[in-house]
Amino acid sequence: MKKMNITLVLILVVSVLMTACQPAVPPETPPVDEPPIGDDYAYGEDAVVETLEILLMESFPLQARAVVSGYLPDGCTELVEVNVTQQGNAFVITLVTRRPTGDVVCTMALEFFEESIALDIEGLDAGTYSVIAQDQQAQFTLDVDNVLSGEPVESIKPILGGGDTVLTSDAVLENLSVMVMESDPVQVRVALSGYLPDGCTTIREIRSSREGEVFTIEIITQRPGGDVACTMAIVPFEKQIDLDVEGLPAGEYMVHCGELSETFTLEMDN
Repeated sequence: MKKMNITLVLILVVSVLMTACQPAVPPETPPVDEPPIGDDYAYGEDAVVETLEILLMESFPLQARAVVSGYLPDGCTELVEVNVTQQGNAFVITLVTRRPTGDVVCTMALEFFEESIALDIEGLDAGTYSVIAQDQQAQFTLDVDNVLSGEPVESIKPILGGGDTVLTSDAVLENLSVMVMESDPVQVRVALSGYLPDGCTTIREIRSSREGEVFTIEIITQRPGGDVACTMAIVPFEKQIDLDVEGLPAGEYMVHCGELSETFTLEMDN
């Protein structure tokens, strides 16, 4: 009987030792929620447009901007994108907004906005065009085809009213100023003023080109060819032209026209 008890004790000891030697089983890791795809915003068209105005710049080709103003319904809603699509003779402007999803506290005061939007009208035929933003609508008219010939000044001799028109560079520039607009992307507008030498000379075209950090503006004038009687009084002019600065890196740039120049700075990549 004593021998059987010793045997049972030995069996129990061996069992305990074998259990202690087994590798510990790690606890099961709870599943981790996958992060949400995209951002935590709801997108829509919640901006309310109250006014719509069209501005035509006196350059050639003509440039057009639509100035849209209105309000957003609360302090959480923001304007994130402006889309312009052309449908025949109409430009349709869509304002995309977003606001945070979930339980977010928002001020209920209206948030007012104003956006200046470039319209792509280069190459359009002469005619009347409409701009539509929600229930607001405005029109503008192109008196001539808005097409830039692209030929050098020396070789252009268009026929107007059956007579030759001579292209020159007779505009006298007195002032040049650069305006950096508070928009995103930043827009830069150049204001030019001066005078033309007589009553027959008119501004035909204003060209802008860029090489590196230097923008060069050229004012092309025209006058009738042949023996034409002209008033000799000088004719003042004021013109504006927008520079193509979208996509440019941050830095200092120079605008040059005739004997005048001015610099402007892009604080960040545009």
